[in-house]
Amino acid sequence: MEKYVVSDGNGGTATYEVERLAGGEVRVRREGSETWHVAQLEAVGDSGLFLLLLDHRPVELYIQGRGRNGAVVTIGRHNLNYEVERWRPSLLRRQEGRRRPKGAAEVTAPMTGTIVEVLCAVGEHVGQGQVLLVMESMKMNNEIRAPAAGEVTAVEVAPGQRVTAGQVMLRIRTVSSGEEENPR
Repeated sequence: MEKYVVSDGNGGTATYEVERLAGGEVRVRREGSETWHVAQLEAVGDSGLFLLLLDHRPVELYIQGRGRNGAVVTIGRHNLNYEVERWRPSLLRRQEGRRRPKGAAEVTAPMTGTIVEVLCAVGEHVGQGQVLLVMESMKMNNEIRAPAAGEVTAVEVAPGQRVTAGQVMLRIRTVSSGEEENPR
């Protein structure tokens, strides 16, 4: 059995146990849970897009290669980035010292596609989860949402522009909860 630690980028972590089965399937459960889920991961082309069958229900994933501390994964049409890495004792010590990040956030393209609509502007305050832009990929429109609340500091794409997976599309000066949103 293998263990993996999943970090959500906001200081939250969870440990998952993975057991390999025949036929490329695995069983996965959150550490401490009694419930196992059957999972199978299938590549869709060579762009980093994958289809995860979780208990035989499809979930679209984009795996952006390796981040500083593991693979960066975007789930579905939501720009929620997770870092996944193999569990080890030194990882526990590092996770205990990690705090909620402040400062800047980059919104990156979860897959290759074309920008359809930009729904924010530089200087605009946005809330976590707010739709910032719409991009088309594989003949489907995907809403790209703010990973955190803050002020848009750069818009680096325009409607009709082609973007590649991992390309920075927007930059946000993040605001942590309790911090005032007044510009200086």
